[in-house]
Amino acid sequence: MTKKWFIILLILITIVNLSALGTFIYNRCCPSPATNCMMNEVGDHGCYMQQHLNMTDEQTSKIGAVEKSSRPITETLAIQMKDRRIELVKELMETKTDSLKIELILQKIDSLQAAMQRQIVQRLISEKGILTPQQQEKFYSLVLGQFCTEIDSIKQTQCQKHNPSLKGETPQ
Repeated sequence: MTKKWFIILLILITIVNLSALGTFIYNRCCPSPATNCMMNEVGDHGCYMQQHLNMTDEQTSKIGAVEKSSRPITETLAIQMKDRRIELVKELMETKTDSLKIELILQKIDSLQAAMQRQIVQRLISEKGILTPQQQEKFYSLVLGQFCTEIDSIKQTQCQKHNPSLKGETPQ
């Protein structure tokens, strides 16, 4: 019986390794199309939007300025939320949990999340003022598409199929 399980485990590990090797080779031989916009720097948001919305250089510069002023605030809020979540987990790990302390931590997290949402909405409003009506429509379609993609991946709601305002737009 042990030999049977050993052979099954060995076959499973071999399949996983072959799959990983195949993926590695595919990514080496067939890299994804190059893009000038990597979404990991402050100016990249404007670059990404320029590619998808056909923005002018002036619009891209203004969007970059909005992002540059907004990012430090959202990053600070994200760090604070992470710290509160760590605090929550530590409290949950205690042998005798204090439900009052947990409730206070949850209230802090709620407050930080609300502040983050307000900051993001403020940034979206600022960006809206920079875009033409046609660009705004496409931009908000991309934003809605991103929300649907996140929801669909978690809940399989098929939000994108049921939302007529997306008009086939899905973010890359």
